[in-house]
Amino acid sequence: MTLSDNRSAPGRPREFDIDAAVESAMQVFWTRGYNGTSLVDLIDGTGLSRGSLYKAFGDKHGLFLFALDRYISVSSIQLINNLRKPGSVKAALRETLSLFAQLSCAADGSRGCMLVATATEMAPYDAGVAERVKAMMDRIRDAYAAAIARGQASGEIPARHDAESLAELIVCLTHGMRVVGKVGPTAKQMAAVVDTAMAMFD
Repeated sequence: MTLSDNRSAPGRPREFDIDAAVESAMQVFWTRGYNGTSLVDLIDGTGLSRGSLYKAFGDKHGLFLFALDRYISVSSIQLINNLRKPGSVKAALRETLSLFAQLSCAADGSRGCMLVATATEMAPYDAGVAERVKAMMDRIRDAYAAAIARGQASGEIPARHDAESLAELIVCLTHGMRVVGKVGPTAKQMAAVVDTAMAMFD
């Protein structure tokens, strides 16, 4: 989708890709947080004019909601698709947990998770943001619960634990891993967390 950027006036307005602008804005918000991001940061990050940003998104908060929705969509698709893979549920769970471990101790692990940062910074006083964060966490929990239930039905995972409770525990664990990632855990530490978590399914 493209919109016109009038910064090049006089002359024909220049068109820009709104999806690319949202992606760029998402990167800025993810790095700096909502309150730490200024309009100048967004103009520099997207390459758009002040007028174009306001015309397309209304204001900073409107642009942030677009960026948050994009982050939620992209991150949830990968996770849910991974958990729905045919074959071993335990293997899918380990692969998913290992991804969080890798993200937590990677070079940019200190950046953390945009969803977690947003929940901490904005959810207590912004109902629209809180609703989005809750919906995302519910969707992730449901995906874990469905995978665990599938593993229990096949006999791969013991049925002694409630699938919903295990799923809630994983959500808490993985988001906690991203918080710990901000202070530089080692790959060995995060691998041990994954091994300990997987023991729940034995």
